[in-house]
Amino acid sequence: MRLDYGAATHVGLHRHENQDRYLAGGDVFAVADGLGGHAGGGTAAGIATDVLSRDTGVDSLAQLIALVGSANIAILEAARDDPSLFEMSTTLCVLAGINGAEDRPMLAACNVGDSRLYVLTPDGFSRITIDHTISENLVRDGVISEAEAATHADRHTLTRAVGFERRVHVDGWELAAVEGTRFLLCSDGLTNEVPDFEIAEILRSVEDAGAAAGSLVERAVRPGHGRDNVTAVVVDVVGDPGLQPDGSGQLIVTFQPAVLT
Repeated sequence: MRLDYGAATHVGLHRHENQDRYLAGGDVFAVADGLGGHAGGGTAAGIATDVLSRDTGVDSLAQLIALVGSANIAILEAARDDPSLFEMSTTLCVLAGINGAEDRPMLAACNVGDSRLYVLTPDGFSRITIDHTISENLVRDGVISEAEAATHADRHTLTRAVGFERRVHVDGWELAAVEGTRFLLCSDGLTNEVPDFEIAEILRSVEDAGAAAGSLVERAVRPGHGRDNVTAVVVDVVGDPGLQPDGSGQLIVTFQPAVLT
């Protein structure tokens, strides 16, 4: 299995600082969105991606979840040592290849917050992650519809973040790495400005991963938009000779929510 990738980020048209950070290289990819309006948001996002970048590889979903926990502790400790960074935190969405799984190549993914992971396959385009926001909870509980959530007053209010408190709830997935699959990790600066059907169309029509990421960001910061920092990381699963899908048609192999303390 080989993972081709491309990434792009932009401060947006109404912000003075880009508090998004991303990791793209090797077999680990991430998007972290420092909480806007909070001191140290960019610092928190940078710590999270730095912790992930130090690891030489991921051997399991459990290890990736543990790395998110390590990022959480590192952010808390940095804030403890510098009062000006009090309450800094970040979203974190991660995708990584799992080492030693060549008989059936696998990926691991984790998410905390409202940065998202999407997948494009020949069968369609869908979102894997669930936003950890008040409005998303209301949708899940049947209180409001998805259409109502799009304009809800609490649609940007997070219920989880990395570095906010010592206990962090992490959603994790094991995914089948099937040749021809394209993944997108992105901050909400993209999804708040570009509807899903347009995101899907760009991912389908732009073959190169780097060009696709750039096109997505350009679309988000077109005139009249670009209200937030925006980041996109596109990851393509490229098969080695002889590597073929196993025919199961199952992308999500395991969903594993975890609570780290």
